[in-house]
Amino acid sequence: MRLLLSVAATAAIALTSTGAAEALTAPAGPLAATSGVAAGASTGTASSAFPADCAGAGVSDFDGDGLEDFAVGDPFANPGGLTGSGAVHVLFGRGEKGKAVTVPEAKAGDAFGWSVRLAKVDGDGCADLLVGAPYADVAGLADAGAVYVVYGGPGGRTARLAAPEPEADAHFGWSLASGGTLVAVGAPHEDADGTADSGAVYLFGTPTPGTGRRISQETEGVTGNGEVGDMFGWSLAIGRLGGGSDEPDLAVGVPYENDDGVGRQVNAGKPDSGSIAVIYDVREPKDEYASRKWDLREVARSEAGDRFGYAMAYTEQDGIGYLAVSAPLGDGGEVKDSGLVQLFQSSGDREINPLTTLHQGAEGAEGEGYGFSLAFTGEGAGEVRLAVGVPFDGTGGQGGVRLITIGAQATSTLVSQSEAGDHFGWSVGFSGNRLVVGAPDRGGAGAVVLLGRNDSQGIPLSPGTGKVPALEGAASADFGAAVG
Repeated sequence: MRLLLSVAATAAIALTSTGAAEALTAPAGPLAATSGVAAGASTGTASSAFPADCAGAGVSDFDGDGLEDFAVGDPFANPGGLTGSGAVHVLFGRGEKGKAVTVPEAKAGDAFGWSVRLAKVDGDGCADLLVGAPYADVAGLADAGAVYVVYGGPGGRTARLAAPEPEADAHFGWSLASGGTLVAVGAPHEDADGTADSGAVYLFGTPTPGTGRRISQETEGVTGNGEVGDMFGWSLAIGRLGGGSDEPDLAVGVPYENDDGVGRQVNAGKPDSGSIAVIYDVREPKDEYASRKWDLREVARSEAGDRFGYAMAYTEQDGIGYLAVSAPLGDGGEVKDSGLVQLFQSSGDREINPLTTLHQGAEGAEGEGYGFSLAFTGEGAGEVRLAVGVPFDGTGGQGGVRLITIGAQATSTLVSQSEAGDHFGWSVGFSGNRLVVGAPDRGGAGAVVLLGRNDSQGIPLSPGTGKVPALEGAASADFGAAVG
């Protein structure tokens, strides 16, 4: 990426905004309708791309044609000549056609596409697109951040989400999660409760998101304390993690929290060891939540700088929930700073419990970033697949992905279809049973690689090549920085 820093050398990978002084027009409230989506070249007309209704649409079917789709973020693209304004491509099926998505009110430096997720928000059957723009100015506040909802199907309408009380440099939209009737948005740089960069998370109900409900480490019942630089909300997951059997629970990554024991501490303990908070039954607001905090030392050896909670992924299979949490600078297999992933399991209303710790063993190397990105997909017959991004693996940041089958016959395969400097595995996702891998530093524009369940070689896709539409009158910069 254009501002890529080694995960081993930086406390936070951040984009320096190049936005103009002019701010976004302040919305009337935390949810404001926008004037529509600007779409780049597509291989089909609007009528052929979007059926008359969304009946029979799949889980990630954005256009309602019955095939699973996927979204690719390009947050440093320059549509309209606006450097770093950002763009997103929705690619249909196996990438045979697609649509480039921007928003008309975007400004330089917004980083639209920093985070992306296809989720069913409005209940019409088609998947909708959630896009984080964490460097967007809101209500005159620089880099407060926003999230856009681009509704799937034939309507083409959009809406913008923002914090009820936006804060400069909070980076609302840094992370996204969805599940059931909830959308969660992370603002890890928010000075929550007066504490610099302690972080916060906002929950929006669906199908009609209204005012976001804020949760921080100072919310009643949330275990832990908000301390300087914790970055609560860096990563998010929603699933069944031990609360009521029919209620969604929220997992929040806090990778820059110090392992410093009970109570509020400053400059104590193991810096940036990281943790996660699991908050139960979050569908409705509560005067006091029930929660559980997990430090890495409870499941594996913990050291300063491990960054436990950097990335998370959740899935359910046959009534069992799986939560994967990474520490990309943890000491996997006794190899210092090679990275590890802790897998948790839950069922019904049983609280999540540690299942196994995943790492590369002797094959790991310092600074490879094992666990920099994570994604799950179900395989049936009690098995799930977990993709673990290792974007600094190999010669000169070639990158790779560990594809792990979790079940009776557990297997692990290294996927590497890249060259030096590609950072293949910076982002990972699944579209149905197809693996999508981001390589945002391949060539001048970035790329993704799409691999079917039994493919030995993946299909490389980048803007303006094959049937992937290019940005009209603009250039992509880091296509593949996010997938979802």
